[in-house]
Amino acid sequence: MEDRVWLVRPLPHGSNHMKDFLSENIIAVGYPVGEELTNCNDNQIRSLLKEHGWEVGIGNVNTLVHAMNVGDIVVVPDDNKKDVYFGKITSDYQYEKELDENKPGSGYPHQRQVEWYFDKKPLLRSELPDELRGSMRYPGTIADITKHHEHVFKTIKDPSLNSESTLEHKAKKVLEEMLKHENPEVKLRAAEIILK
Repeated sequence: MEDRVWLVRPLPHGSNHMKDFLSENIIAVGYPVGEELTNCNDNQIRSLLKEHGWEVGIGNVNTLVHAMNVGDIVVVPDDNKKDVYFGKITSDYQYEKELDENKPGSGYPHQRQVEWYFDKKPLLRSELPDELRGSMRYPGTIADITKHHEHVFKTIKDPSLNSESTLEHKAKKVLEEMLKHENPEVKLRAAEIILK
């Protein structure tokens, strides 16, 4: 399955936690509901959020808990409208009980571990491809922006990312097969293509 790309805003529970995201190697959403959500299905999460007046957050919480996967890429635009951080998800959903409180500066217990690219330094939004910049206009907390994965992969240049899905990789596989073909003309044609 193809790695997915997620836009994640660093504003869980109403305040900017970009510094926390970077120092703790996490992404997170708010919605402190007093419990861990690993074994909760969509309806259970919805009920918990509704009890606390946060039913509007169902999509964000469900995505972080159930839809994201290890290996997915996150694009995190800082609230300063200038800096954008890139990371790779390295853990399943995690629950931080001590942050499960409804108070300013806290309230972001639902997390995933992330490995940040570029030594935790941002790229400038203005230097990113137009399509990727356009996707950052989405106002919500989390969005699936996998349709821009080619731009993201080119930007972060991570060779471990889903190279099996690229056309270049598929073409190389075809050439490898042609080199093993019993017909010498097919082998010769593959060699000519490689040597061009």
